[in-house]
Amino acid sequence: MRKTAIIALLGIVLFSCKNEKKVETAEQNIDSTQTEVTNKESTSNEINWEETPDLKNIGNFPFITAPTGLEISHEKDGVSEFFDYETMQNYIGSTVYTTEGKLGILVFEGEGDKDFNQKLFDKSIYDYLDKIGAKKIYQGNFPDDETERTKLEKNMWSGKHGTRGLLRESDSPFAVYAFKNNGEKYIANIQSNSAQGNVFIMELKDFVQTIEKYSAAQMKTDIDKTGKAVLHINFDTDKATLQPDGQKAVDEIFTLLSANPELKLSIEGHTDNSGNAVRNKQLSNERANTVMYALAGKGIDIKRLKASGFGAEKPLKTNNTEENKAENRRVELVKI
Repeated sequence: MRKTAIIALLGIVLFSCKNEKKVETAEQNIDSTQTEVTNKESTSNEINWEETPDLKNIGNFPFITAPTGLEISHEKDGVSEFFDYETMQNYIGSTVYTTEGKLGILVFEGEGDKDFNQKLFDKSIYDYLDKIGAKKIYQGNFPDDETERTKLEKNMWSGKHGTRGLLRESDSPFAVYAFKNNGEKYIANIQSNSAQGNVFIMELKDFVQTIEKYSAAQMKTDIDKTGKAVLHINFDTDKATLQPDGQKAVDEIFTLLSANPELKLSIEGHTDNSGNAVRNKQLSNERANTVMYALAGKGIDIKRLKASGFGAEKPLKTNNTEENKAENRRVELVKI
């Protein structure tokens, strides 16, 4: 009997061990599957907009207002700063996803004389976004990867009321949300510290080029109105060689002169004040001659043309910024 009992006991132990191994194996398989799913999600470089909720009845851009006890600094049309076009770097858990479009910045401070309440801001904003159904893409600190950190630090925008952006601070975690509204796509970055809270919300839009080429018809209009047309023709650096888009400008001048056989032009070159004044005047003269002889080569009677260079002697704007210097580097077509 004792022998039989021992054998039975051994059988129970062995059966129990086998079951435990099966359970352990099953748990390992579940963990493995979960890890695979997590890794699959974290390696995505895009936001799946097909699965992003399209929210209803949430008002108009920027969709977020100040809770009681807080206010939006320099508020106008619901935002502290607004940019018609900007780019924004968004950390989505594994990589940085770049978006472009119109950007609203909301800077939250304490209402009236009250100090800013970070806990109130975080609770209010995150609860609200979760309640309306916005999809949380990420919440946490700056990523460990230095390349990704550097990309996120590009989120810094200078507006009328200062420069704002994501701060790389240990006590300032941030979150990224995405949602749709009336067919438009939106992405928001939220961050706070003890001093203030920030919401950076973007309506995604592809960039649309609105600059039209300076056509022969527009040149004619300007010459009839002011006696001259101002062109920013591109040449090789410190040379009088036309770049491809510069050649297109010459083609438009040729069209202008061909359509108006009585028109005579003085082609005048101008530079900014960078470099040597003597060299600038020489270069501007060479560039004006390049345009003149290019037109003559296309069949325009050279007697209708003359060329001269003025260097930096006749600036349109003060040469105190790169933008102004670019304006001063030009070729003018002056009616003779």
